[in-house]
Parts: sequence; C-alpha cells; structure tokens
Amino acid sequence: MSNKSSNSKNETHDDFWDLGDDDLNREVSGEAPEEEGKEDGDKRIEDPPKKEKSEKANIGDLDDDPIEEKAIEERPARPTKPKLVGINESRKEATTVSTVEKISLIAVIACLVGAFAWGISFFYHDAPEGELVKFIEDFPIKGEDVTIETVETWWRKPVRSGDETDVGVVIDSNLIPCARIKLSEGASTTLQVSFRDGDQNLIGDTINLSVVNGKFSRNDSDEIVINSTSGFNNPSRIHAYANEDIAPWSLAIIESNNIDSDSDPLVKARISASSKDN
Repeated sequence: MSNKSSNSKNETHDDFWDLGDDDLNREVSGEAPEEEGKEDGDKRIEDPPKKEKSEKANIGDLDDDPIEEKAIEERPARPTKPKLVGINESRKEATTVSTVEKISLIAVIACLVGAFAWGISFFYHDAPEGELVKFIEDFPIKGEDVTIETVETWWRKPVRSGDETDVGVVIDSNLIPCARIKLSEGASTTLQVSFRDGDQNLIGDTINLSVVNGKFSRNDSDEIVINSTSGFNNPSRIHAYANEDIAPWSLAIIESNNIDSDSDPLVKARISASSKDN
C-alpha cells in the first residue's frame, strides 16, 4: 500500500514539470483541460499569418493595383542623348560655312566698289563745271572804244501783256535771265550781247546795242536793261541753279571790232541766282 502511494506522489511531482502555467493551474485547482477547437465564450486567438505569405500577398496586390500601374505609365520617358558629331565632321562643316561667308563678303565688297566707281565717274561726267569757266568781271573793264562800269544780273518772269511786254520771248520760257549794263565813258561802237548756259551754248537771241558817244542809242542813256528771249521752262529750276546743281550761265559782251576774232569777250559775267519781280 505504501509503495503505491509513494509512487503516485512521485509521478504527480514529475508531471508538474511537463505542464505549462495554464495546465499547472488547472491541475492544482482540479479543472479539466480544455479541448482543442472548443470555445468558452472567448474568441480563439489565431496565429498571425506567416511573413512569407504576407509578402507574397503584398507583391500580388502591387501587381494588380491600377493606381500603381497608372503611375508607372505616366512616368516621363528618359531624355535621349544628343547625337555626337565627330570632330572631322564639325571641322568640315565650319570650313564650308566660312568659305561661303568669305565668297559672299568678297561679292558684296566688289559690288560696293563698282557702285562707288560708277558714282565717281557719273559725277565727273555730269557734274556742273562752273568753276572751270573763266569769268571776266573785274569792273570797270576798259575796251578799245567803251568802258563797262558795272554789270548786274538776275532772273524774272517774262511779261506777257501790257505796255512793257517782252518781245520775242519764247512761250515755253517761264523764267528768263536779265542784265543791267552801265557805261562810264566811251566813243561810238556796237556791243554784241548774248546769254549762254553752262556749256557756253547760246540761249535766246543775240542782242546788238549801238553806242554813240558813250550812250546807248536805244534810250539815250549810259545805262540799259536787257533780257534773254529764252530761259527756264520750269521756274523751280532756279533752286537747283542756286544750289549749283546747274552749271552757271553767263553774259558775254563783245565789241564790234572783235566780233569776228577768236579773242576773249570784253565782259563775261556770271548770271546770279537772285530773282526779282517785274
């Protein structure tokens, strides 16, 4: 009898070492152990899912997520790298461009030089050469028979009607040169007076003035006013004449004894650019 009880006590003591805390409490209190799968009103605590399964689930969810796919699709494409040009190709292109530029520059310079040369030749060919005309107007000027005291010149419009109508003036002339000639002393002679343009061409008619004892026979005075029978068709040309764009015109006076000679006239006065009213 004693052996059996001692053995049971030893077995019970050994079983305590194999029990957990809950089993030990139940063993001491005499409660029956709970069966697996049964519920006592409390929910059964499930084991957390394994890490590998959760990671796989997350990966699967990422693949199937439409928002993530849209973000991937909207991601900007990587910029393409510029094509590198070889050193030889860049040098060849630079040489070609510079050669074209040089040829263009040479052509432009040649055109400018040609235009400048043409302008110079045109200027010397058509420019007025009034300064080359030798004027004789160092008054008073003494001739063989008379002495010219002064000569005054100007421009005016021709008189077409009235008592002082200009006789012999061509209809196309709207501005004509005039002159006042004054004698200081002299005998009897004839003076031939003419108006000439910048090329020494005769303008209008030649005027013959008879002088008797130092006075003009036409008005019995030592002073007389005459005018040309031709002039400028356009009165505005007087502005070009004043700016010396037109070669200066002149008034030539020749004594009768030198009319047929090749000597210079007694007077060669410049026609001024001034104008007067009638």
